[in-house]
Amino acid sequence: MSDPERKKLINFLNNPDSYVHNPGRVEHIQTHASDIFIVPPYVYKVKKPVDLGFLDFSTLAKRKYFCEREVELNRRLCDDVYLGIEKIVTDRGSFYFGNSGEVFEYAVKMRRLDDKYFLKNILKFGKVAKSDFLRVVEKLESFYKDQETSEEVSENGKPENLRLSIDENVKSSSDYIGKTILSSTYFAIDRYNQKFFKHGKDLFLSRIKEGFIKDCHGDLHLEHINICPDRVCIYDCIEFNDIFRHIDIASDIAFLSMDLDYKGFPQFSDFIVSELSRRMGDSTMYEVLDFYKCYRAFVRGKVESIKCGEEEVPENERKDSADKARNYFRLALKYALFGSRPCVIIVFGMIGTGKSTVSEILSEELGAEVFSSDRTRKEITGKAPGERDNKGFGKGIYTPEITEKTYTEILRRGFDNLGLRGISILDATYSGMERRKRVREEARKSDTNYIFIETTVPDDVIIKRLQKRKLDETSVSDAGADMFEMFKKSYDEPSELEGDNYIKIDTRGDRQDILLDIFNGILDLQC
Repeated sequence: MSDPERKKLINFLNNPDSYVHNPGRVEHIQTHASDIFIVPPYVYKVKKPVDLGFLDFSTLAKRKYFCEREVELNRRLCDDVYLGIEKIVTDRGSFYFGNSGEVFEYAVKMRRLDDKYFLKNILKFGKVAKSDFLRVVEKLESFYKDQETSEEVSENGKPENLRLSIDENVKSSSDYIGKTILSSTYFAIDRYNQKFFKHGKDLFLSRIKEGFIKDCHGDLHLEHINICPDRVCIYDCIEFNDIFRHIDIASDIAFLSMDLDYKGFPQFSDFIVSELSRRMGDSTMYEVLDFYKCYRAFVRGKVESIKCGEEEVPENERKDSADKARNYFRLALKYALFGSRPCVIIVFGMIGTGKSTVSEILSEELGAEVFSSDRTRKEITGKAPGERDNKGFGKGIYTPEITEKTYTEILRRGFDNLGLRGISILDATYSGMERRKRVREEARKSDTNYIFIETTVPDDVIIKRLQKRKLDETSVSDAGADMFEMFKKSYDEPSELEGDNYIKIDTRGDRQDILLDIFNGILDLQC
């Protein structure tokens, strides 16, 4: 299909007069693979003539076949919404819906689902309860139990085949490094995948044996679930590639769980996983869940990255897709490093070793809030961030009493404000063993992951940094070179953290090197 022909087709479908039922208006929505035309009370979906490798709609015959597959497969979970296939024919240079004339294109015709019942909108307006998710669970439970396993379907659950699919997904996303994903994040997620495959082979094989690889939905997220008063409709499953649909039910469920995490509803994410794992008799779902959630978040990052590079997509939508891509990649990184549980990162070490710099770059890449002892100390003593206190070590606003209040406050804030991404960063020296112990106890009490990151550089580098800091009027820290020796004597080496969630990082590298060192250090702690 030439560009002028495609433009003419789009103009035809954008014209209300093209439809027999005279809709009055047309709303055109684009994805990376389809053009969707909302013409109440119907929706028409036309596949783009593209070949993306994992998806091939490049010929009319292929588009016809996949339109038919879309209707057939989606009727499993949304039977009366998918009405069939409509032919778009051409006659004497004009387009029509009908059977007479040369077939130019095919469109899937659906009933329009009411926007207010889409799960993403119900969540947005705060009108959802666990009972709504229970209806979704019951629908999915019935669906999964109806899907029989077969040798062909189970083949895609084999570790070597699953690995090919995931490796290809990562490889094909390399073009977005520096655009929507940082190189450190990209390589850390790739390494996480390889480590999981290395240690999880028997787990994957056991799930095949237990019959958990089925013909699933494949694209199970909030935008595809509609909860009407009388029914639950789950639509728009993957039709273009059987490999993406012949998957572990844990992978299918992980998509919805991930999307709920992304939107800031971890309580519903946990509920759905807990209910479905119990109802399906799946005792090992949790062992693969974070792996699949990482994969699903990465896929969404890739899809949004594709969309933000399509010139025909309006600029505001491309910008929105780029932002979404970055956030999905960040979420994938969170799963790879810390799993689904919330996590507190403690960046600590000697003065002048780069704690605040490391905290800042981690904050940007993980979407996490930083709770700094320097800023908190100034705040609770009524001083401006840049206001200096030069009374010396242990004096002024650095008395033991104020220091104790400062550490108590950042600990409280860090655990109370884990935020949308479920991560907080504590930026403080934590020079005393007792204060580090207190963080660990709070983390264990609240079932929160934690990781201690000690920043280090040679003493001569510290001195130079502290001398330079003294001239920087924007610096919040008051620590100067004259305090170094006294501080060093009071610093308890973190020997008690050896063998725990603890890594040591040299901060003399550039931003990406530091991040990758941190990510690799965390991955090395995993089994």
